[in-house]
Amino acid sequence: MPLLPFSPPVEDSMPLEVKRIESLPPHATQPNPHRHAFYVIFWVTAGSGTHYLDFVGDEIRPNSLHFVGPGQVHYWDVTDDIQGFVVVFESSLFLEKGDQHLIEQLSFFHSINGLSALNPSAPNVSFFQDIFERLEQEYQHDHFARPFAVLAWLRILLIEAQRLAVGRGIAAVEISAEKQLATRYIQLVEQNAVAHHKVDWYARQLAVTVAHLSKSVKRAIGMTAGELLRNRIVLEAKRLLVHTNETAAAIALQLNFEDASYFGRFFKRETGQTPHQFRTTFQAASPH
Repeated sequence: MPLLPFSPPVEDSMPLEVKRIESLPPHATQPNPHRHAFYVIFWVTAGSGTHYLDFVGDEIRPNSLHFVGPGQVHYWDVTDDIQGFVVVFESSLFLEKGDQHLIEQLSFFHSINGLSALNPSAPNVSFFQDIFERLEQEYQHDHFARPFAVLAWLRILLIEAQRLAVGRGIAAVEISAEKQLATRYIQLVEQNAVAHHKVDWYARQLAVTVAHLSKSVKRAIGMTAGELLRNRIVLEAKRLLVHTNETAAAIALQLNFEDASYFGRFFKRETGQTPHQFRTTFQAASPH
């Protein structure tokens, strides 16, 4: 499944766009699984249904935040039309401004913790509504220092969303040397899991031993480097099994396995099901 590229308005040089959900093309909020090469934040103010992100469904309800990170497969199963705001941005926005460490500390936008939606309590709803309205206002008007103001409001949005996540007991990612290594490993896995299935390859890229890498990752996120890598490969396999009609043999080839039988054994060992069983079970349970 290809990554949909970021395509902002031609006249805007910022790798960011702010718009109303209602202005999105119809297919964007239909049950059409897809994934992006960028970050997306939805602030839903009206509507109902379910938002699916990598096999996890979150209820669509007024005053809810939904997050989609690069490469994650998502789609909407809408009962009543949704309204609200959507903010789209590329990682280069923060790389250019030296704020990449902020993105690295966030609990959302990552598939390893399963956090994809937040529901602010009543006292916080007007606060988030105001942030999105200010973001939209700054984005749409050519005020003095517009790019700085837009980025400032986006920073506030991300910080407040993370504080809300911490309130749910989901800690931010600390930036100790050990956790920096784990974060760099996770980023490498996201980019290379299909091509490289061995932890020692990643250790060489990071200039550390396999033992040190696995110990650091274990302390940072509660699973070994090998477990995280296998989970990421399984996630990609599940995406292809559910969202394409490719055979298991073709998927094995796409995921760089030696042959279909080895892929089948790997998948069953990690999930308890064969690829065929997983596809059949998911399709039977899916509303579409």
